[in-house]
Amino acid sequence: MPAGGERSVDLVVLGSSGHAREVISIAECLGGYRVLGCVGPRPAEIRPLPAPWLGDDDWLTQAPAAVQYVIGIGSGRIRARLDRSAGRLGRPTTSLVHPAAVVGPRTSLDDGCVLWPGAILTTDVALGRHVHIGTKASVGHDSTLGDFVTLLPGSTVAGSTSIGAGVTIGAGATVIDGISIGTGALVGAGAVVIRDVPADSVVVGVPARLLRSSENQDDTPESSHIPVMRGTAWDA
Repeated sequence: MPAGGERSVDLVVLGSSGHAREVISIAECLGGYRVLGCVGPRPAEIRPLPAPWLGDDDWLTQAPAAVQYVIGIGSGRIRARLDRSAGRLGRPTTSLVHPAAVVGPRTSLDDGCVLWPGAILTTDVALGRHVHIGTKASVGHDSTLGDFVTLLPGSTVAGSTSIGAGVTIGAGATVIDGISIGTGALVGAGAVVIRDVPADSVVVGVPARLLRSSENQDDTPESSHIPVMRGTAWDA
């Protein structure tokens, strides 16, 4: 994130759907970024992007070295894949924190995190790489969120909670304090989690109950639109 008075940072958003449009809006609210455009599948004409579409193949491999990236895709699995690919190219990433988000004391954000308006991290919270905290989602004290976690709008994670890499917490869901959620799990919209959740599982309902294993699946609609670069840059 550029400091006050510094030159604008050239930024590209990986993704070309509604999630990417929201990420672009956060960058615009912050100032200090020049959004060059989006890399990903050609966007639908129904909802044009607020920035140029740069292409879906080798654009990032040929971009100037100073260009930074942020991932505008809702699926944590796809964010993990794109981060690995961009990392092999030596690309720097940046975090975006909307001015209306709250980041409390002794809270740490690893590279690539995005916080939407109204997001709240109270105190002593640790976020891994490319964690997305949606509109009015909140995380309580002493909680740890692994890499590529997604909290959808209005979700609540109470204090002293441990959330594994790649977990998605659905819109309006609640996780009570002291819970552990295993890697790759999915918590359905509106669920109330009152006990630990196994890795690679789906839980729904009030209180949340085990629905099925989600191993090797991706429950995000964007999973059928994965930007894949030709050659070795963005591997499947």
